Amino acid sequence: MVCTKENGEIVTPDTFKYASRVIHYELGILFNFHSLRHTHATMLIENGANPKDVQKRLGHSRLATTMDTYTHPTEQMTDNTVAIFEKQLCQRKQNSVGK
Repeated sequence: MVCTKENGEIVTPDTFKYASRVIHYELGILFNFHSLRHTHATMLIENGANPKDVQKRLGHSRLATTMDTYTHPTEQMTDNTVAIFEKQLCQRKQNSVGK
């Protein structure tokens, strides 16, 4: 089992439901346990994990499910995309000046 209590007992879905309610109502944070799958997928993609590996890890039969439903754009992803584009522009400019 992936999730066990400190005493080795299996953590039941009710345990997660209770924890989710505490987080939501007592801490005032909009949360449900399933959101962690989305966070997990997004963090992996954001940090360069292979999308097919993330797909397999989440147990999806289609990569589109992983990418379209479970990963979400982040500010870091946007910044990385801009940096890649700027790097390419600079390289093209240097190559054209050198000709």
